[in-house]
Amino acid sequence: MKLIALMTLAMTLSGCISTYRGFSPDAIDRKQTAGSCDVMYYNVKKFDILESGGYNRLQTFFRNAAICKTMKPADEPPAKGLYVKVETKWRPMSMSALVFGYISISTLTLLPSWSTQDGYDVRYYLYRDGEKKETYSYDITRKAGLWAGLLPFAWINAFTYSEEDAFQATSNQFWTDAQPYFVGESH
Repeated sequence: MKLIALMTLAMTLSGCISTYRGFSPDAIDRKQTAGSCDVMYYNVKKFDILESGGYNRLQTFFRNAAICKTMKPADEPPAKGLYVKVETKWRPMSMSALVFGYISISTLTLLPSWSTQDGYDVRYYLYRDGEKKETYSYDITRKAGLWAGLLPFAWINAFTYSEEDAFQATSNQFWTDAQPYFVGESH
């Protein structure tokens, strides 16, 4: 128990700086115009790994979106109407980043580690009347560094893109890319 407490304290006091990339930053705050479709069903699949707000951001996006007049959660595509299923796949860090991360944590972050390749593959599957029409794919990359020497600079995290920002950007980009399906529908 003391080891877990010590490792948690080390992570809290360590210098970890991270940011997310691979998406269009202007999509984070992109304003949506309301679609004219009546109802859209959606399903945001649970992430296959511990996440830092991305899943909740996707749920909030679809729950509050103006994509259609009514947004309803559903497990399967309905026989009539629009449906979107969102799946995420975690891209793990490289083996060297994993090894150096383990060594860094083992030394209470006295030795540095970094990762530049992990992230998420996000897929939005759009269905109309039970038939898959389009797949929209977006990649999110996380870049992170862990080292006790970064502790004085940990405040930089307040100015980098978070996981929530990254998933908000992909949601807004999906909204823009799939716009023709949301206008003129009356299902």
